[in-house]
Amino acid sequence: MVRRRRSSSSASAVLIGLVVGCGSSQEPAPAESTHPVERVILITCDTLRADHLGVYGYPYATSPNLDAFARECLVFDEAWSSAPLTAPALATVMTGRLPDELGMSSNLVLAPAAATTLAEVLSAAGIETAAVVSNWVLRRREGRSGEGLEQGFATYDDFMEEVERNRPTVCERRAAATTDAALEWLENRQGGRFFLWVHYQDPHGPYTPPEDCVRAVERPFTEEPELVVGATQVGFGEIPKYQAFGDDRAPESYRIRYDAEIRYFDRELGRLLASLHVAGPLDRALVIFTADHGESLGEHGYWFGHGQNLYRELLRVPLLVRYPAGFPAPLVARREGDWRRVPGITGHVDLLPTVLDAFGLPPLPAHGKSLLTVAFPESRILPHTLRASGTKERWEGATDGFYHFVAGPGGRWLFDLERDPGETTDVAASQRPRLALLEGAVSAMAAALPPLASKGAVEELDPGVQEKFDDLGYTGTDGL
Repeated sequence: MVRRRRSSSSASAVLIGLVVGCGSSQEPAPAESTHPVERVILITCDTLRADHLGVYGYPYATSPNLDAFARECLVFDEAWSSAPLTAPALATVMTGRLPDELGMSSNLVLAPAAATTLAEVLSAAGIETAAVVSNWVLRRREGRSGEGLEQGFATYDDFMEEVERNRPTVCERRAAATTDAALEWLENRQGGRFFLWVHYQDPHGPYTPPEDCVRAVERPFTEEPELVVGATQVGFGEIPKYQAFGDDRAPESYRIRYDAEIRYFDRELGRLLASLHVAGPLDRALVIFTADHGESLGEHGYWFGHGQNLYRELLRVPLLVRYPAGFPAPLVARREGDWRRVPGITGHVDLLPTVLDAFGLPPLPAHGKSLLTVAFPESRILPHTLRASGTKERWEGATDGFYHFVAGPGGRWLFDLERDPGETTDVAASQRPRLALLEGAVSAMAAALPPLASKGAVEELDPGVQEKFDDLGYTGTDGL
């Protein structure tokens, strides 16, 4: 990908006023959309790396249905998650606010009641709202009404009864059942405006895809040393204990199974999209597809997990937007083969403004920009933060789409994303102005976050539930 580079000196000039790099919550409200839509469908997929999809250049057949759908969409090349954990990342999607702002340092913290959610705004405007979620950390908590991501949804379907083969204490809803639930809701509604959020759990580990999906993505193994199974879920230098598959210790075997999980999800996504095409609502809907975060597959020494660091493989996510029939796609895109690509940096912060704009509703205080506007900023800095699962380690970072700043235990690094997309070479010493720009943006962001009346509340776990979080790989010695 060839992109115009900004010099470090010119980049430094944009820091003031771009402390989050994606717009201040104090900016004047943009004009309401002149093309309000009737329906918005948001589809999110758990643990899905952009670079393991055909539309983003992956050579194996993981995503034929998503690739076909992408031909009807704008494809955003550089979309970034706000955090490599499900609940904090999706809280940004649903509130337009950053995890630090919400006080959501982990999957154990619920979105605070003081945060206004997308569903709350839409419901107040008379728009029907529904969610179908399939990850156990997104479930409603008994006795915690008014907190969490279910706020504002008229229907919040979190029914999960399938016990995972490798984690017997954890229930999930697999892709086929997720599609069934979404289609059932669509069939039972009576018409009018609606917002539907569908969250698929696959390909989150443990990787247990159907065997036909494994066969569809099989390839010869590369020569690599076998791994050992660890005693924890961290996966640094070893297979996390919840990911162990029989006696298999070959890294490529696990990568293949991860790809096969994507293939399984893709099959069920194709069924959902096909039904939407036949039934008609797709033509009159704005459809957004993205992931909450990615997955480490051996990069930087981490294996088959997430929530442990802030490298690009965990933060770059797919983002596709399909506009309704007759809707003028507002952003400038370049044609590349079958796809129309938008090269600029985007992120989870942009999704709430986009949905509100689509329905013709005024914006909320948020850090993002509507993807329906023609005035999308060229210069942005997107931040991300993390308290690593199972540790007390604090990570923070930011990217302008050209460089990526990462600070964690043991150091601070800067990576040139165009020359080094795998982030293997630290260029902090030779790019000090750029390092200062991005590091300064993180500090300015922390100082400028508008306060909420209350922060997210940490969930107190009984021993049985604590065991489930341990099995999920989201906890450790500190209970977070």
